Amino acid sequence: MQLTSDPARREVTPLELFFDLVYVFAIGQLSHRLLVHPTWTGAAQALVLYLAVYAAWAYTTWAVTLVPAEDPRTRRMLLGVMLAGLFMNAAIPRAFGDAGWVFVATFLLIHIGRTVWLLTVGPSASTRLIRSTSSASWSGSSGPHLCG
Repeated sequence: MQLTSDPARREVTPLELFFDLVYVFAIGQLSHRLLVHPTWTGAAQALVLYLAVYAAWAYTTWAVTLVPAEDPRTRRMLLGVMLAGLFMNAAIPRAFGDAGWVFVATFLLIHIGRTVWLLTVGPSASTRLIRSTSSASWSGSSGPHLCG
């Protein structure tokens, strides 16, 4: 597997655009949550949820820049993250209530699954170690989400 030679010249695929739409849905959910809970506590909760959503989106888009989206294994990973992301985003309105476990479980599934994917599909052994370490740190730092 080769890295994309010139990432600036690579065209965006329809699947990547659809992936972004899943996270546009999340921003809508977060905005609605903030409208329903217009307090400082509600704002803090929305910020915590936003950071989790942003981490899932940012690290997945970063991973797709390493292995092109045209690769069938990348497409399968993107579809899996989109499916888990839809469940995670649907749980946002009740993430600090009875649906908190859905949000956290899908958050962990996205990060751990993407880490495993990078370990198996990543371009070289030396860069796999660096990427898995950074991805594992995100997976390990989800303790506050579990406790919250």
